[in-house]
Amino acid sequence: MTAGATSSWYRSSATWQFIFLLVTLAAASLSIAISQIGLGLVLLVFLYRGVVRRQWPARTGVELPAAALAVWALGMIPLAADVGQAAVYYRRFFLFAALWGAASLATNERRRGWLLGAVVAGALIASVVGGIQLAQQTGGLFNRRFLGSFNPMTSGALLMLVVLPALAFLVRRGVPRWWRVALAVASLPVALALVQTMTRSALLGLVAGVGAMVLLARPRLFLIFLLVLTILLGALYVGGEAVVPDRLWRRINPEYVLAGGNTQVRLEMWRGGWEMVKAHPWTGVGDCDLTALAPEYYGDEDTTYFGHLHSNPVMLAVIWGVPGFILAQIFIFAPLVVLVRRWRQPGDGLRRCPMQANWILGAVGIWAGFLVAGFTEWYFGDAEPMLLYLAILGIALGTGCPEIEQPKEQQ
Repeated sequence: MTAGATSSWYRSSATWQFIFLLVTLAAASLSIAISQIGLGLVLLVFLYRGVVRRQWPARTGVELPAAALAVWALGMIPLAADVGQAAVYYRRFFLFAALWGAASLATNERRRGWLLGAVVAGALIASVVGGIQLAQQTGGLFNRRFLGSFNPMTSGALLMLVVLPALAFLVRRGVPRWWRVALAVASLPVALALVQTMTRSALLGLVAGVGAMVLLARPRLFLIFLLVLTILLGALYVGGEAVVPDRLWRRINPEYVLAGGNTQVRLEMWRGGWEMVKAHPWTGVGDCDLTALAPEYYGDEDTTYFGHLHSNPVMLAVIWGVPGFILAQIFIFAPLVVLVRRWRQPGDGLRRCPMQANWILGAVGIWAGFLVAGFTEWYFGDAEPMLLYLAILGIALGTGCPEIEQPKEQQ
Protein backbone atom coordinates (compact mmCIF):
# COMPACT_ATOMS: atom_id res chain seq x y z
CA MET A 1 0.00 0.00 0.00
CA THR A 2 1.43 3.39 -0.99
CA ALA A 3 1.93 6.24 1.46
CA GLY A 4 -0.85 8.20 -0.25
CA ALA A 5 -3.27 5.29 0.02
CA THR A 6 -2.39 4.78 3.67
CA SER A 7 -2.96 8.47 4.40
CA SER A 8 -6.29 8.36 2.55
CA TRP A 9 -7.43 5.32 4.56
CA TYR A 10 -6.41 7.01 7.79
CA ARG A 11 -8.46 10.08 6.98
CA SER A 12 -11.36 7.87 5.99
CA SER A 13 -11.16 5.83 9.18
CA ALA A 14 -11.07 8.97 11.31
CA THR A 15 -14.14 10.27 9.49
CA TRP A 16 -16.03 7.04 10.02
CA GLN A 17 -14.98 7.00 13.65
CA PHE A 18 -16.55 10.42 14.13
CA ILE A 19 -19.72 9.22 12.40
CA PHE A 20 -19.84 6.22 14.74
CA LEU A 21 -19.57 8.60 17.71
CA LEU A 22 -22.42 10.72 16.37
CA VAL A 23 -24.56 7.60 16.07
CA THR A 24 -23.61 6.59 19.61
CA LEU A 25 -24.66 9.95 21.04
CA ALA A 26 -27.87 10.21 19.04
CA ALA A 27 -28.86 6.65 20.00
CA ALA A 28 -28.04 7.18 23.69
CA SER A 29 -31.59 8.38 24.36
CA LEU A 30 -33.20 5.82 22.04
CA SER A 31 -31.51 2.41 22.11
CA ILE A 32 -28.80 1.02 24.35
CA ALA A 33 -28.09 -1.67 21.76
CA ILE A 34 -27.39 0.80 18.96
CA SER A 35 -25.42 3.14 21.21
CA GLN A 36 -23.18 0.35 22.48
CA ILE A 37 -22.64 -1.01 18.95
CA GLY A 38 -21.66 2.49 17.88
CA LEU A 39 -19.28 2.77 20.83
CA GLY A 40 -17.79 -0.61 19.95
CA LEU A 41 -17.10 0.60 16.41
CA VAL A 42 -15.46 3.74 17.79
CA LEU A 43 -13.25 1.53 19.93
CA LEU A 44 -12.34 -0.76 17.02
CA VAL A 45 -11.20 2.19 14.92
CA PHE A 46 -9.15 3.42 17.87
CA LEU A 47 -7.41 0.06 18.01
CA TYR A 48 -6.62 0.32 14.31
CA ARG A 49 -5.29 3.85 14.66
CA GLY A 50 -3.24 2.87 17.68
CA VAL A 51 -1.72 -0.30 16.25
CA VAL A 52 -1.20 0.85 12.66
CA ARG A 53 -0.73 4.61 13.03
CA ARG A 54 0.54 4.74 16.63
CA GLN A 55 -2.10 7.40 17.34
CA TRP A 56 -3.82 6.49 20.57
CA PRO A 57 -6.72 8.33 22.22
CA ALA A 58 -6.15 11.78 23.66
CA ARG A 59 -5.13 12.13 27.29
CA THR A 60 -7.80 13.61 29.52
CA GLY A 61 -6.16 13.78 32.94
CA VAL A 62 -8.29 11.01 34.45
CA GLU A 63 -6.38 8.01 33.10
CA LEU A 64 -4.75 7.02 36.39
CA PRO A 65 -7.94 7.09 38.52
CA ALA A 66 -9.83 5.16 35.83
CA ALA A 67 -7.09 2.55 35.56
CA ALA A 68 -6.83 2.18 39.34
CA LEU A 69 -10.57 1.57 39.67
CA ALA A 70 -10.60 -0.90 36.77
CA VAL A 71 -7.65 -2.85 38.22
CA TRP A 72 -9.24 -2.97 41.68
CA ALA A 73 -12.57 -4.17 40.26
CA LEU A 74 -10.75 -6.83 38.26
CA GLY A 75 -8.89 -8.02 41.35
CA MET A 76 -12.12 -8.30 43.33
CA ILE A 77 -13.81 -10.65 40.84
CA PRO A 78 -12.39 -13.88 42.40
CA LEU A 79 -13.60 -12.70 45.83
CA ALA A 80 -17.17 -11.90 44.76
CA ALA A 81 -20.21 -13.70 46.12
CA ASP A 82 -21.00 -14.68 42.51
CA VAL A 83 -17.73 -14.88 40.59
CA GLY A 84 -19.31 -15.60 37.22
CA GLN A 85 -21.71 -12.71 37.44
CA ALA A 86 -18.98 -10.35 38.65
CA ALA A 87 -16.91 -11.32 35.62
CA VAL A 88 -19.85 -10.57 33.32
CA TYR A 89 -20.59 -7.26 35.05
CA TYR A 90 -16.98 -6.19 34.52
CA ARG A 91 -18.13 -5.24 31.04
CA ARG A 92 -19.33 -1.95 32.55
CA PHE A 93 -15.79 -0.66 32.03
CA PHE A 94 -16.36 -0.91 28.28
CA LEU A 95 -18.45 2.25 28.68
CA PHE A 96 -15.32 4.13 29.75
CA ALA A 97 -14.33 4.10 26.07
CA ALA A 98 -16.96 6.81 25.55
CA LEU A 99 -14.88 9.25 27.57
CA TRP A 100 -11.71 8.86 25.52
CA GLY A 101 -13.58 8.41 22.27
CA ALA A 102 -15.36 11.74 22.65
CA ALA A 103 -12.23 13.49 23.96
CA SER A 104 -10.20 12.38 20.93
CA LEU A 105 -12.83 13.28 18.34
CA ALA A 106 -14.06 16.65 19.67
CA THR A 107 -11.09 18.37 18.04
CA ASN A 108 -12.56 21.61 16.71
CA GLU A 109 -15.54 23.92 17.02
CA ARG A 110 -17.41 22.46 14.06
CA ARG A 111 -17.21 18.95 15.47
CA ARG A 112 -18.33 20.16 18.88
CA GLY A 113 -21.42 21.63 17.24
CA TRP A 114 -22.17 18.36 15.46
CA LEU A 115 -21.78 16.45 18.72
CA LEU A 116 -24.27 18.71 20.49
CA GLY A 117 -26.66 18.29 17.60
CA ALA A 118 -26.46 14.50 17.90
CA VAL A 119 -27.04 14.56 21.66
CA VAL A 120 -30.06 16.87 21.40
CA ALA A 121 -31.51 15.18 18.30
CA GLY A 122 -31.70 11.78 19.98
CA ALA A 123 -33.33 13.23 23.08
CA LEU A 124 -35.74 15.29 20.97
CA ILE A 125 -36.93 12.21 19.05
CA ALA A 126 -37.42 10.26 22.27
CA SER A 127 -39.27 13.18 23.88
CA VAL A 128 -41.63 13.91 20.98
CA VAL A 129 -42.46 10.29 20.21
CA GLY A 130 -42.83 9.42 23.89
CA GLY A 131 -44.94 12.50 24.56
CA ILE A 132 -47.32 11.73 21.70
CA GLN A 133 -47.68 8.13 22.86
CA LEU A 134 -48.32 9.27 26.42
CA ALA A 135 -51.01 11.71 25.33
CA GLN A 136 -52.70 9.11 23.13
CA GLN A 137 -52.69 6.42 25.81
CA THR A 138 -53.70 8.51 28.81
CA GLY A 139 -55.46 11.54 27.35
CA GLY A 140 -52.95 13.99 28.85
CA LEU A 141 -49.31 14.68 29.59
CA PHE A 142 -49.19 14.17 33.35
CA ASN A 143 -51.62 11.31 33.82
CA ARG A 144 -48.76 8.81 33.86
CA ARG A 145 -45.01 9.02 34.16
CA PHE A 146 -43.12 9.53 30.90
CA LEU A 147 -41.34 6.33 29.89
CA GLY A 148 -39.32 7.38 26.86
CA SER A 149 -37.35 4.52 25.33
CA PHE A 150 -36.55 2.95 28.70
CA ASN A 151 -38.23 3.69 32.04
CA PRO A 152 -38.91 6.89 34.00
CA MET A 153 -35.77 6.58 36.13
CA THR A 154 -33.39 6.01 33.22
CA SER A 155 -35.15 8.43 30.87
CA GLY A 156 -35.11 11.10 33.57
CA ALA A 157 -31.35 10.81 33.93
CA LEU A 158 -30.77 10.85 30.17
CA LEU A 159 -32.96 13.90 29.63
CA MET A 160 -31.27 15.71 32.51
CA LEU A 161 -27.89 15.02 30.90
CA VAL A 162 -29.14 16.65 27.69
CA VAL A 163 -30.93 19.65 29.18
CA LEU A 164 -27.95 20.84 31.24
CA PRO A 165 -25.40 21.26 28.40
CA ALA A 166 -28.16 22.72 26.23
CA LEU A 167 -28.72 25.37 28.91
CA ALA A 168 -25.00 26.14 28.93
CA PHE A 169 -25.13 26.87 25.20
CA LEU A 170 -28.32 28.91 25.53
CA VAL A 171 -27.15 31.27 28.27
CA ARG A 172 -23.64 31.94 26.95
CA ARG A 173 -22.78 34.01 23.93
CA GLY A 174 -20.35 33.07 21.20
CA VAL A 175 -22.51 31.03 18.85
CA PRO A 176 -24.84 32.39 16.12
CA ARG A 177 -28.23 33.60 17.29
CA TRP A 178 -30.14 31.41 14.83
CA TRP A 179 -28.22 28.43 16.20
CA ARG A 180 -29.30 29.25 19.75
CA VAL A 181 -32.92 29.78 18.68
CA ALA A 182 -32.96 26.36 17.02
CA LEU A 183 -31.43 24.83 20.14
CA ALA A 184 -34.04 26.51 22.36
CA VAL A 185 -36.90 25.18 20.22
CA ALA A 186 -35.43 21.67 20.26
CA SER A 187 -34.75 21.75 24.00
CA LEU A 188 -38.28 22.68 25.09
CA PRO A 189 -39.84 19.25 24.39
CA VAL A 190 -36.84 17.60 26.06
CA ALA A 191 -37.26 19.72 29.19
CA LEU A 192 -41.01 19.00 29.23
CA ALA A 193 -40.34 15.27 28.93
CA LEU A 194 -37.85 15.49 31.80
CA VAL A 195 -40.52 17.00 34.06
CA GLN A 196 -43.02 14.38 32.89
CA THR A 197 -40.75 11.54 33.99
CA MET A 198 -41.51 12.76 37.54
CA THR A 199 -38.14 11.30 38.51
CA ARG A 200 -37.17 13.21 41.62
CA SER A 201 -33.51 12.27 41.47
CA ALA A 202 -33.22 13.67 37.94
CA LEU A 203 -35.11 16.85 38.86
CA LEU A 204 -32.85 17.38 41.87
CA GLY A 205 -29.88 16.71 39.61
CA LEU A 206 -31.13 19.37 37.21
CA VAL A 207 -31.29 21.94 40.01
CA ALA A 208 -27.84 20.95 41.26
CA GLY A 209 -26.41 21.13 37.75
CA VAL A 210 -27.79 24.61 37.14
CA GLY A 211 -26.40 25.71 40.50
CA ALA A 212 -22.97 24.31 39.66
CA MET A 213 -22.92 26.15 36.33
CA VAL A 214 -23.93 29.41 37.98
CA LEU A 215 -21.23 28.95 40.62
CA LEU A 216 -18.57 28.35 37.98
CA ALA A 217 -19.56 30.97 35.42
CA ARG A 218 -21.09 33.70 37.63
CA PRO A 219 -20.02 33.06 41.24
CA ARG A 220 -21.33 36.45 42.34
CA LEU A 221 -24.81 35.39 41.27
CA PHE A 222 -24.74 32.13 43.18
CA LEU A 223 -26.27 33.60 46.33
CA ILE A 224 -29.03 35.13 44.21
CA PHE A 225 -29.59 31.71 42.66
CA LEU A 226 -29.93 30.17 46.12
CA LEU A 227 -32.31 32.93 47.20
CA VAL A 228 -34.51 32.51 44.13
CA LEU A 229 -34.46 28.73 44.59
CA THR A 230 -35.48 29.07 48.23
CA ILE A 231 -38.35 31.39 47.31
CA LEU A 232 -39.55 29.03 44.59
CA LEU A 233 -39.40 26.03 46.90
CA GLY A 234 -41.27 27.94 49.57
CA ALA A 235 -43.95 28.96 47.09
CA LEU A 236 -44.16 25.38 45.86
CA TYR A 237 -44.58 24.10 49.40
CA VAL A 238 -47.35 26.60 50.16
CA GLY A 239 -49.30 26.54 46.90
CA GLY A 240 -47.89 23.71 44.85
CA GLU A 241 -50.97 21.56 45.11
CA ALA A 242 -53.02 24.22 43.31
CA VAL A 243 -50.67 24.74 40.34
CA VAL A 244 -48.75 21.48 39.88
CA PRO A 245 -50.44 18.57 38.03
CA ASP A 246 -51.90 16.17 40.57
CA ARG A 247 -49.82 13.12 39.63
CA LEU A 248 -46.59 15.15 39.73
CA TRP A 249 -47.55 16.82 43.01
CA ARG A 250 -48.12 13.48 44.68
CA ARG A 251 -44.50 12.57 43.88
CA ILE A 252 -42.83 15.85 44.87
CA ASN A 253 -45.03 16.72 47.83
CA PRO A 254 -42.49 17.33 50.66
CA GLU A 255 -44.52 15.26 53.11
CA TYR A 256 -44.50 12.28 50.77
CA VAL A 257 -40.83 12.71 49.90
CA LEU A 258 -39.85 12.66 53.59
CA ALA A 259 -42.15 9.94 54.82
CA GLY A 260 -43.45 8.10 51.75
CA GLY A 261 -43.01 4.47 50.93
CA ASN A 262 -40.22 4.97 48.40
CA THR A 263 -38.16 6.91 50.94
CA GLN A 264 -38.65 4.27 53.62
CA VAL A 265 -37.69 1.49 51.22
CA ARG A 266 -34.51 3.29 50.27
CA LEU A 267 -33.57 3.94 53.88
CA GLU A 268 -34.04 0.26 54.62
CA MET A 269 -31.87 -0.65 51.63
CA TRP A 270 -29.12 1.71 52.71
CA ARG A 271 -29.13 0.30 56.23
CA GLY A 272 -28.75 -3.13 54.67
CA GLY A 273 -25.93 -1.80 52.53
CA TRP A 274 -24.16 -0.54 55.63
CA GLU A 275 -24.41 -4.01 57.15
CA MET A 276 -22.89 -5.48 53.98
CA VAL A 277 -20.01 -3.02 54.12
CA LYS A 278 -19.37 -3.84 57.78
CA ALA A 279 -19.31 -7.54 56.93
CA HIS A 280 -17.02 -7.10 53.89
CA PRO A 281 -15.16 -3.81 54.38
CA TRP A 282 -12.07 -4.57 52.29
CA THR A 283 -13.37 -6.53 49.32
CA GLY A 284 -17.10 -5.87 49.18
CA VAL A 285 -19.56 -8.55 48.17
CA GLY A 286 -18.66 -8.28 44.51
CA ASP A 287 -20.17 -6.59 41.49
CA CYS A 288 -23.21 -8.81 41.19
CA ASP A 289 -26.98 -8.88 41.61
CA LEU A 290 -27.89 -8.50 45.30
CA THR A 291 -31.39 -9.99 45.20
CA ALA A 292 -30.38 -13.34 46.68
CA LEU A 293 -27.79 -11.90 49.05
CA ALA A 294 -29.80 -9.01 50.50
CA PRO A 295 -32.09 -11.03 52.85
CA GLU A 296 -29.04 -11.89 54.97
CA TYR A 297 -28.63 -8.22 55.85
CA TYR A 298 -32.04 -6.52 56.01
CA GLY A 299 -35.78 -6.92 55.66
CA ASP A 300 -38.31 -9.62 56.48
CA GLU A 301 -40.71 -11.90 54.65
CA ASP A 302 -42.70 -8.91 53.38
CA THR A 303 -39.69 -7.07 51.94
CA THR A 304 -39.31 -6.76 48.18
CA TYR A 305 -35.65 -7.12 47.25
CA PHE A 306 -33.93 -5.56 44.27
CA GLY A 307 -30.67 -6.31 42.52
CA HIS A 308 -29.15 -3.03 43.69
CA LEU A 309 -29.59 -0.53 46.52
CA HIS A 310 -30.64 2.63 44.67
CA SER A 311 -27.56 4.72 45.51
CA ASN A 312 -24.22 5.19 43.81
CA PRO A 313 -22.18 5.73 47.01
CA VAL A 314 -23.84 2.83 48.84
CA MET A 315 -23.49 0.41 45.95
CA LEU A 316 -19.87 1.31 45.23
CA ALA A 317 -18.93 0.57 48.84
CA VAL A 318 -21.00 -2.62 48.88
CA ILE A 319 -19.66 -4.17 45.68
CA TRP A 320 -16.00 -3.10 45.90
CA GLY A 321 -15.42 -2.43 49.59
CA VAL A 322 -14.07 0.72 51.19
CA PRO A 323 -10.89 0.81 49.04
CA GLY A 324 -12.99 0.45 45.90
CA PHE A 325 -15.35 3.15 47.12
CA ILE A 326 -12.41 5.54 47.63
CA LEU A 327 -10.99 4.76 44.18
CA ALA A 328 -14.41 5.31 42.63
CA GLN A 329 -14.74 8.70 44.33
CA ILE A 330 -11.33 9.72 43.05
CA PHE A 331 -12.39 8.72 39.54
CA ILE A 332 -15.68 10.60 39.92
CA PHE A 333 -14.09 13.82 41.19
CA ALA A 334 -11.02 13.82 38.90
CA PRO A 335 -12.91 15.17 35.84
CA LEU A 336 -14.28 18.08 37.88
CA VAL A 337 -10.76 19.14 38.85
CA VAL A 338 -9.61 19.08 35.22
CA LEU A 339 -12.71 20.91 33.98
CA VAL A 340 -12.42 23.71 36.55
CA ARG A 341 -8.72 24.14 35.79
CA ARG A 342 -9.44 24.34 32.09
CA TRP A 343 -12.22 26.86 32.65
CA ARG A 344 -9.88 29.06 34.68
CA GLN A 345 -6.85 28.76 32.40
CA PRO A 346 -5.26 32.12 31.54
CA GLY A 347 -5.52 33.64 28.10
CA ASP A 348 -8.39 34.01 25.68
CA GLY A 349 -8.47 30.43 24.39
CA LEU A 350 -11.97 29.66 25.63
CA ARG A 351 -13.25 33.04 24.48
CA ARG A 352 -11.97 32.22 21.02
CA CYS A 353 -13.50 28.74 21.21
CA PRO A 354 -17.02 29.31 22.58
CA MET A 355 -18.18 25.78 21.77
CA GLN A 356 -15.41 24.35 23.91
CA ALA A 357 -16.21 26.77 26.74
CA ASN A 358 -19.89 25.87 26.60
CA TRP A 359 -19.14 22.15 26.69
CA ILE A 360 -16.93 22.65 29.73
CA LEU A 361 -19.66 24.59 31.51
CA GLY A 362 -22.28 22.01 30.55
CA ALA A 363 -20.01 19.17 31.67
CA VAL A 364 -19.63 20.75 35.10
CA GLY A 365 -23.43 20.90 35.22
CA ILE A 366 -23.92 17.25 34.28
CA TRP A 367 -21.17 16.25 36.72
CA ALA A 368 -23.05 17.89 39.60
CA GLY A 369 -26.40 16.61 38.35
CA PHE A 370 -25.16 13.04 38.00
CA LEU A 371 -23.55 13.19 41.46
CA VAL A 372 -26.71 14.45 43.19
CA ALA A 373 -29.09 12.19 41.26
CA GLY A 374 -26.82 9.26 42.08
CA PHE A 375 -27.34 9.68 45.81
CA THR A 376 -30.72 7.97 45.45
CA GLU A 377 -30.25 5.94 42.25
CA TRP A 378 -27.70 3.41 40.95
CA TYR A 379 -26.89 5.46 37.87
CA PHE A 380 -23.23 4.41 37.92
CA GLY A 381 -24.52 0.92 37.13
CA ASP A 382 -27.16 2.05 34.61
CA ALA A 383 -25.49 1.68 31.21
CA GLU A 384 -27.69 4.20 29.35
CA PRO A 385 -27.03 7.35 31.43
CA MET A 386 -23.49 6.26 32.30
CA LEU A 387 -22.53 6.10 28.61
CA LEU A 388 -23.95 9.56 27.87
CA TYR A 389 -22.45 11.02 31.04
CA LEU A 390 -18.95 9.79 30.17
CA ALA A 391 -19.27 10.91 26.56
CA ILE A 392 -20.22 14.47 27.54
CA LEU A 393 -17.35 14.61 30.00
CA GLY A 394 -15.08 13.40 27.21
CA ILE A 395 -16.19 16.14 24.82
CA ALA A 396 -15.34 18.75 27.46
CA LEU A 397 -12.06 17.05 28.40
CA GLY A 398 -10.88 17.02 24.80
CA THR A 399 -7.93 18.77 23.24
CA GLY A 400 -8.70 22.26 24.45
CA CYS A 401 -8.71 24.84 21.67
CA PRO A 402 -6.60 23.46 18.80
CA GLU A 403 -7.52 26.44 16.62
CA ILE A 404 -5.09 28.39 18.81
CA GLU A 405 -2.82 25.81 20.39
CA GLN A 406 -1.78 23.77 17.32
CA PRO A 407 -0.73 24.48 13.74
CA LYS A 408 -3.48 23.61 11.28
CA GLU A 409 -1.58 20.70 9.80
CA GLN A 410 -1.56 19.00 13.24
CA GLN A 411 -5.32 19.22 13.81
